Amino acid sequence: MKFLKKFDDYLLHHYPSIWITRVHYFLPLGLGIAAFLFFANLAIGWKPSDDLPDATIPIVLMIIPVLIYLVYWFVFQSRYNVAKSGGKMTIGFEYLNYFLYLLVFFVAFLIISAIPLSNYHKVKMNLDPVELEKDIANLNLGNTLVNGQSTVIFTDFGMVEFEPINYVYNYYSYDYPMEYDYSMPYPGTTIKSVSRNEALKIIKDYITSYNKYAKYPISQSAQEILKDREMNTYSYNYGNYDEGSWEIQYKLSEFDERIHNDEWYEVYQDEIFWKMMLGLIAFLAMIVWLFKQMKLRHFVIGFISICLTPLLAAIVGVIIIEVLGIRHNEEEVISFTCLLYYAILTFFAIRGYLSNTLNNTGYVMTMYLQFFLPMLPMFLWLYFGYDRHHYYFDGPEDNIFNTIYWIGWIVGLVSILAFKPVYTKFGSLPAKN
Repeated sequence: MKFLKKFDDYLLHHYPSIWITRVHYFLPLGLGIAAFLFFANLAIGWKPSDDLPDATIPIVLMIIPVLIYLVYWFVFQSRYNVAKSGGKMTIGFEYLNYFLYLLVFFVAFLIISAIPLSNYHKVKMNLDPVELEKDIANLNLGNTLVNGQSTVIFTDFGMVEFEPINYVYNYYSYDYPMEYDYSMPYPGTTIKSVSRNEALKIIKDYITSYNKYAKYPISQSAQEILKDREMNTYSYNYGNYDEGSWEIQYKLSEFDERIHNDEWYEVYQDEIFWKMMLGLIAFLAMIVWLFKQMKLRHFVIGFISICLTPLLAAIVGVIIIEVLGIRHNEEEVISFTCLLYYAILTFFAIRGYLSNTLNNTGYVMTMYLQFFLPMLPMFLWLYFGYDRHHYYFDGPEDNIFNTIYWIGWIVGLVSILAFKPVYTKFGSLPAKN
């Protein structure tokens, strides 16, 4: 605690523009919370017979605590502003502060993701890929004998004949044709003929592998199950239709897929997910930076304006489509409506900038314009370059998405440099009489 107080005092006297962000308090706090949640959940443990951990519930439960963390930070740091106190902040520090804001929101994201990531990690830690593949093979081989998926023939020579039908169907493990009737056996499967002892061994291996992942293990012996098959007196299918069995098939399929694709952390390994998440975090950081340029009395109207813009755009777009009866080019209508909003915002921003007195509408609309400016390339593409009849996300247009995405980032970052002088002038204008 002493170190933190000394560090706070050092920043205040040497780097006040960083001190005002209060990140030296909230970043360690947020990282500490995320680390505690991750390792505390990891300590709870997981075993293969448990259900797959749910990622949705922990995220929902953490939303309110994270909002409290962010709101407290926002209010705490908003009380201090070098520029509003008569000091000067270079554009370099403006960019530094923006990325510090971005870092705070990223830490908030880590707090929300700590438990889901910990869940994925402890599942990975408690699974042996080699053992899993062996268990899947045991279940697939013994499925017919245990569950009677096809006819089991007991010959007069003491042999048992059956056609293996997979218990765990997984595209990543087996080379199925593109069009295949999954109610039929796997193509190329041949009738197996084994001795009774070999059949008992197959059933024992099935029971061992099944019970490893089951909340409701098979209690019958291999001899009882084989006798049921021979006498055709079994009352239910062991490990197939009994309670919890489908969860086992789902779990094993999920595990097998993650191993073959090396995707233990699912969405967190998706490039698109990270692009969209970082884009959202960048917008949230921009809100904080914009409010640091505004006087306190404009906070409420500015925040409400940002929140209502998507709703307002959607309402106007729907009205235009419904009233004019336009159905064949909704994308063009919606994008045109949004471009019209950009033109209106630009008009009010320029008029406010050219005014000799503080124009509150122009002040807020300028902030409004800058916030949505990074999305302008997307609307321009939707209006001028988008062809919905020839658009495939996994084709060349995937490169277009990446181009628009990075142009949006560049526009957003450059806007800080371009709009900073505008807010400086707004701050120096006298209020209207």
